[in-house]
Amino acid sequence: MRVLDGALAPPDGTGSRILFVDLETTGLSGGAGTIAFLVGCAWFDIGALQVRQFLLTSYAAERALLAAVAECFDDTALLVTYNGKTFDVPVMETRWLFHRMEMPLDGVRHFDMLHPARRLWRDRPDGVAADAYADGDAGCRLATLERVLFGVRRVGDVPGMEIPSRYFRFLRSGNAAPLEPVLEHNRLDLVSLAAVTAHAARLAHEGSDACRDGSEALALGRVYERAGAVDRALACYGRAARDSHAAVDVKGEALYRIGLRHRRERRFAEAAAIWRELRDLDGGSRPLMTELRRFAAEALAVHHEHRERDLEGARELALLALEEADGASFHVKAEATRHRLSRLDRKLAQKKDSHLFGGCI
Repeated sequence: MRVLDGALAPPDGTGSRILFVDLETTGLSGGAGTIAFLVGCAWFDIGALQVRQFLLTSYAAERALLAAVAECFDDTALLVTYNGKTFDVPVMETRWLFHRMEMPLDGVRHFDMLHPARRLWRDRPDGVAADAYADGDAGCRLATLERVLFGVRRVGDVPGMEIPSRYFRFLRSGNAAPLEPVLEHNRLDLVSLAAVTAHAARLAHEGSDACRDGSEALALGRVYERAGAVDRALACYGRAARDSHAAVDVKGEALYRIGLRHRRERRFAEAAAIWRELRDLDGGSRPLMTELRRFAAEALAVHHEHRERDLEGARELALLALEEADGASFHVKAEATRHRLSRLDRKLAQKKDSHLFGGCI
């Protein structure tokens, strides 16, 4: 799990179970007035996921609910939430503090699955990225992830924005019918959270062999590289670059990252081979591929100038880089390439002059 979250503290030997927690609240923005009226907890027991839900039937019963929830944290080695660091945990801690109760979360390791989920699946072309864009949010909803990762579609799921009003209707009327879809929504979120976390943990443990496609392999490679697991990252990038079904952007970024790693480790010939492969990758006019091809041509120009001592080849590659960089968004890079071309022209002129003078002697 620490591959997925570098800030996660190592196990300290206390507790034995992983606890998944999800809240439904009276408001969606948090704050001192927000109350968790439904607290869902789940954990694995003998191979099955156990779900327990605590419903606040009246405001007067909040202290009793908080005490019951606190008991659920007994023997917890790891708390898993989805956006819990920003929302769920602050809401619960505010309510425990309000009632002057002990904080059962003190010292409990907390893994927020939202951030690894964004890194692993936000940019997928099969739904997550489009869903995030449509929502005006950079995140991945659990309902979207369960559809993309597991092929599960919720039917009749209550929209999150309706949940507070359904609870207020229950308080006014005493009729629990409006809350039935809310309880099911909370249960499904817990099941999805457990499934997504298990899938992410499997990816982190097994590496590129566990990835379903090039897009997932590329994202996992970024996660490994961020965690300093370079060999595993390269294996993932290699899987992404060789996936015949992967989008050209996926292949291009994978090759780019492989080439950078070769260059950092001073394996310049291997890096140059990658730059050539990236340069020849057909990506149409996509902005990312335009920039990657420009970068590859520029890197090859450097390689030919300083390592191959091939000034003519370096000049030809610099001209190709300039063609890619002449777009409106690449002014600074185009200027740097023009500077390189000027230097190459001077070197070529000096070389020509030396040959001329040498022939006259």
